[in-house]
Amino acid sequence: MALMYRLLMGLIGSLLLASMAVAAPVTLYVAPAGNDGAAGTLAKPLGSVAGAQRAVRAARAQGEVGPFKVVVRGGTYRLQEPIVFGPEDGGAKDAPVVYIAMKGEKPVFTGGSAIKGWKRGEGGVWTAEVPEAKSGEWYFHQLFVNGERRVRARTPNEGYLNIAGPLQPLKDRKAARSDPDAKKGFRFKDEDVQRWAELGDVNVIAYHAWTASRHWIQEVDTETKTVMFRNPSGYPIGYWEPTARYYVENFRAALDSPGEWYLSRAEGRLYYWPMKGEDMAKAEVVAPRLQRLVEFRGDAGLGMPVVGVVLSGLSFQHAEWKHDPEKVADGQAATHLTAAVVGKGMRDCVLENCEIAHAGEYAVILGEGCKNNRIVHCEIHDLGGGGVRFGETSLPNEVERQASNNTVDNCFIHDGGHVFAAGIGVWIGRSSYNKVTHNEICDFYYSGCSVGWSWGYAPTTAHDNLFEYNHIHDIGKFALSDMGGIYSLGISPGTVERYNRIHDVYSYSYGGWGLYTDEGSSDIVLEKNIVYNTKSGGLHQHYGQRNQIRNNVFCRAWDGNILSSRTDLPNDLVFERNVVVVDNGRPLDGNLTPDRFTLRNNLYWDLKGNELDFYGEDLAGWQAQGKDAGSLIGNPFRKDIDDLDFGPDSPLHKIGFEPFDMSKCGLYGEREWVEAPKKIVRPPVPPPPAVQSTLVNDDFEQTKVGDLPAAARVSGEEQGASLRVTDETAAVGKHSLKFTDKPGLSQVWQPHMFYQPQLKKGTVRFAFSVRPEAGSILWHEWRDTGSPYKVGPTLKITNGELRAGEQALLSLPLGQWTRIEITCVLGKAANGKYDMTVTLPGAAPQEFKQLACGNDKFRLLDWVGFIAVADAEAVFYIDELKMEHAK
Repeated sequence: MALMYRLLMGLIGSLLLASMAVAAPVTLYVAPAGNDGAAGTLAKPLGSVAGAQRAVRAARAQGEVGPFKVVVRGGTYRLQEPIVFGPEDGGAKDAPVVYIAMKGEKPVFTGGSAIKGWKRGEGGVWTAEVPEAKSGEWYFHQLFVNGERRVRARTPNEGYLNIAGPLQPLKDRKAARSDPDAKKGFRFKDEDVQRWAELGDVNVIAYHAWTASRHWIQEVDTETKTVMFRNPSGYPIGYWEPTARYYVENFRAALDSPGEWYLSRAEGRLYYWPMKGEDMAKAEVVAPRLQRLVEFRGDAGLGMPVVGVVLSGLSFQHAEWKHDPEKVADGQAATHLTAAVVGKGMRDCVLENCEIAHAGEYAVILGEGCKNNRIVHCEIHDLGGGGVRFGETSLPNEVERQASNNTVDNCFIHDGGHVFAAGIGVWIGRSSYNKVTHNEICDFYYSGCSVGWSWGYAPTTAHDNLFEYNHIHDIGKFALSDMGGIYSLGISPGTVERYNRIHDVYSYSYGGWGLYTDEGSSDIVLEKNIVYNTKSGGLHQHYGQRNQIRNNVFCRAWDGNILSSRTDLPNDLVFERNVVVVDNGRPLDGNLTPDRFTLRNNLYWDLKGNELDFYGEDLAGWQAQGKDAGSLIGNPFRKDIDDLDFGPDSPLHKIGFEPFDMSKCGLYGEREWVEAPKKIVRPPVPPPPAVQSTLVNDDFEQTKVGDLPAAARVSGEEQGASLRVTDETAAVGKHSLKFTDKPGLSQVWQPHMFYQPQLKKGTVRFAFSVRPEAGSILWHEWRDTGSPYKVGPTLKITNGELRAGEQALLSLPLGQWTRIEITCVLGKAANGKYDMTVTLPGAAPQEFKQLACGNDKFRLLDWVGFIAVADAEAVFYIDELKMEHAK
């Protein structure tokens, strides 16, 4: 039966096409002041798109075959329900049904309603009555004033709070991942969470590594200082960071600064604190009602797609986000979300010159059965989630139900992740033969683009996808981790990433990479891209096979620029004819030493003249190990890094590098369109840690008792474990630093603290005083930041017994101060050894020469730490930290 239906529909379609080829076009008009009972002429326009759809259907029923053109006049169209296109509303690839804005006019389709009747309240706050909120008919989550998103009242206003710890210690982290109780709350500090009157509406947004989960509160216990959620997170709270970040929003007391708002369900009243200069008598205030604004409802499985619909020059605004408060609101790429524009069974349709703005979730999703559709020259911005999604998280078995061959081209996609931070600019799931070209993608909190949705070496479900001439920048913004300008997953034969400009990728902790081939990414060509200003590196391959990384330029990563992680799984790549420019002496990171990683004919350069370190060797030593044959060190640039200004005498010509033209990168077309991204004003990016770092020098005298050490990074204050300045004892003066260890912490290496000196060469002397107490275990270690990191000097003081590595040295008296000084040479002159002097109380100094570093290739000092590892009730003290560096 289904087959007969498809054949019949195909025959009808063929007859329609034949008729359309000779028929005169039928033009209808729509205007905000029109009437759906009107003729649809310019003088007597229809009043809605739905009215135009009915008119087209009626014309067809009377024998008119089109083609059809619906001209939409400018103005605002307030949608009471989504605009829905079904199979009966389509045309054909070569004879589409076109909905186009009148030339020079802007039709806006809004899913929101205006909020009026504002009255001045107490202080700077204004109020408006929203009786539908009190009756339960309408409760919105977003507010837009004069075309700009406003902040739902939150605390803190900027930045984050930190949890005191998980509900229970995560002793078995693997088991915790499947334990729902570990995902439904945390312990909080002080008065950070309270039993607010609006508790049922309050949201807690908890940050993990690459996601941020949204929660509704079930209970707050102010005595035990615990908060319990109605819905779990994807990962255990505190799994990635014991004192994980979060913020709280949507309660009246949080409304304490301009630009914030709060909707009281109990009162049916909206509170808003206007921005400076806003006149509430004139302000346009809109709150969304509809979650979806446009739907294409075809059924590819039944052979009933929506074919040949074109939307041109239309603006779709104000879509709401909604979520079941009992279900997980979390996940990589925020794929649990829907969108303002959703397509299913959509073929040969086009969105061109459109705007999609002020959306609560994604802007566009082309899902099941969507093929050969194009999104062209659209501005997609101010998004609660991400921009555009092609495909789904599962691949239908039937080819006709699979999404493929879709294009997003010349689109400005920006300013996303406002509600769900893991949203991505352009996401391709289990879908193939798609093109992402000439787009400007910026200002998201996670990856710019993502392709693939299978982990490891599972059968491919995404292949032959193209990312070309995109400008991807200003993503991450120090909010999430484990992200990339272009992020990939799984086996992807035929996928190509080329001619992309990627820069300013800044993660919260690890994983701010430009090009990121994550778990199992294989058979991908990455060529002729320029990547610069990244936090963690220009390229990271977690693990994959047969990837070709060639003829790219990677510049100015804060950490090592090129790296790979796993060596316990099949993992290989070819890295050739690339230019790698650093300013920290570290062109390579991670573990690229196995023979299966082929590096050859590359050019390396350090902008600050640092000695380049290749896993403890200079380039000649690295090449003597069989690596980087034909590679050189030299300055590739004549003047400007960002514009690839290579001179004719540049050494890059000696490695076979093919200069490429980036002038076609990003948007194209009219000047105003191309220049639009330059109007965005952003705060300056802070300098990298290497610029901020100083030598360790702290006697804790200037830090208040009870505070954290001023210059160190501290982790692991949980369940009573702490690391605080005290006046209980001191080696000199009145203050010292007290480590309090506890049993059963989430990790045995908590609590700990570390400094980041970022020293590359010369001789370093680091001295400190230590007072061990009964039962304490202190671990002191120097490291670089490789993956895996290489260890330098390593000391362990167990109940007073001092060891250097495995070598027992002497006993330190408990309850007394001992002075320790370590001297180690860095850079080329390093030999994997260090000297140490120990001065016991009242005794002459004892010298220990040429002690072995933890790794004989230790060359760089990036990290110096003190760690409490007793797993018991114990304390120790340190004081008088002083580091000297002789170049």
